[in-house]
Amino acid sequence: MSENTRVTVVTGGGGGMGLAVAAELAHTGVVLLADVSEDLLEEATGSLADTGADVRTQRCDVTDPDDVDALARKVAELGGLGSLVHMAGISPKMADGRRVLEVDLVGTLRVLEALLPHASEGTAAVCIGSVAGYADLASEVDPLLDDALAPGFVAAVEAKLGEGFDAMTAYVLAKRGVMRACERLSGPWGARGARILSIAPGIIDTPMGRLELDGDDLVAAMIDATPVKRPGHSPFPGRPADIAALVAFLCSDAAAFISGCDIRIDGGLVGSMARQMGIPG
Repeated sequence: MSENTRVTVVTGGGGGMGLAVAAELAHTGVVLLADVSEDLLEEATGSLADTGADVRTQRCDVTDPDDVDALARKVAELGGLGSLVHMAGISPKMADGRRVLEVDLVGTLRVLEALLPHASEGTAAVCIGSVAGYADLASEVDPLLDDALAPGFVAAVEAKLGEGFDAMTAYVLAKRGVMRACERLSGPWGARGARILSIAPGIIDTPMGRLELDGDDLVAAMIDATPVKRPGHSPFPGRPADIAALVAFLCSDAAAFISGCDIRIDGGLVGSMARQMGIPG
């Protein structure tokens, strides 16, 4: 199978970072945007019209096994998987803890499981994590995160944490679970000649980021603590274009020896905060 017959899949492709990634990868051939919102998919297709990309769309709720299976069938019809950029997700202010875990972790593993059979030599999968995954929070639940497709997974986490289970805790656990999954799955993906890894964005200027900033002192403090500053830009130090540029590199042959790891793209936030708090690393 030649590379130019395969498809680049961008889940969450109708969102801020997803759209930037799709535009950056437009030159790769067929770009398949998947999103739960058909309206966003239509808007994204219009936005990409000037890029010359061969854009296809597929409505997909990543928590629905039937939707995910349909996405995998579409990939097969289009020639197989060239790259997967899995960006579909929600933030703590968008849902309760149960839903956050279902979308951000269980949904991620469903997509990875469904698309692995369509990976081949040179395929790259990049999953979007978060610097939240580095938080030292509820580490006793970590063993559960490695079996998130097990029946009753979300209920087991909820029972383990009791009153400590909320949307923010779920988000931290979900993103940490994504990071752990990309490490764990590097073997199965590597057996097909493919790579898998995660990236951990810091504070990025997206609609989701602006929602989290509204009235949230923690997010404001994280912006202040980010060493890389951009005077004259929005309050957010990171831009969707930063994410898109990194993803394009990671999906290219130039990154052919990078797999099974997490890469922070946070303007130095995690490292700086760790030093300020006296955490060795």
